[in-house]
Amino acid sequence: MNAIENESRLVIEACKGSVEAFESLVISYEPRIRRMLYGLTQDVQLTQDLCQETFLAAYRALPRMDGEALHFAPWLYRIALNLLRSEWRRRKHVAVVSLTALPREDDECGEAGEDYLGAEGPFEEQVVELDLVRQVLAQLPPASAECLLLDAEGFTYAEIAEILQDSLSAVRSRLSRSRQAFRRIYAGLNRGGVG
Repeated sequence: MNAIENESRLVIEACKGSVEAFESLVISYEPRIRRMLYGLTQDVQLTQDLCQETFLAAYRALPRMDGEALHFAPWLYRIALNLLRSEWRRRKHVAVVSLTALPREDDECGEAGEDYLGAEGPFEEQVVELDLVRQVLAQLPPASAECLLLDAEGFTYAEIAEILQDSLSAVRSRLSRSRQAFRRIYAGLNRGGVG
């Protein structure tokens, strides 16, 4: 059975109340949801809280869902982003930073650090690159940063539209403008012009 069929089976079983199926989905999606949330908040505790709330909300909602029609990944990411937006409204400010931000040693937010240790190029250059990306994303509107981060996670335009509850044309347009703005700001920062 391939991964897509296995996930579809797990979603159907989870909607029917299987705790084991839901736990398997959590194991599969928790690192990705955590990485996205951490990329948007740069706050370990907030990330852990929102991640837990995301899966709790999903678990509570699954019995009301049609497992055969549910697009699980976009639905789950939408829950996480809606919880984050509620937190932003409550707190009035959460810094937006890069999905690929290098976690500190004491952060328990993913394996990104391990990926960078094995990446090519001098470590110092990678750290500078990550810092530039973080600075650029912080200067973009939150909706643009969200779009870029979901794109970086590998979601299609249609999936991003579903997650953000927006039209496909709006997502295409936002991604195009966001990429242009990202390149413009990045070029300025890379030359040391903006900061």
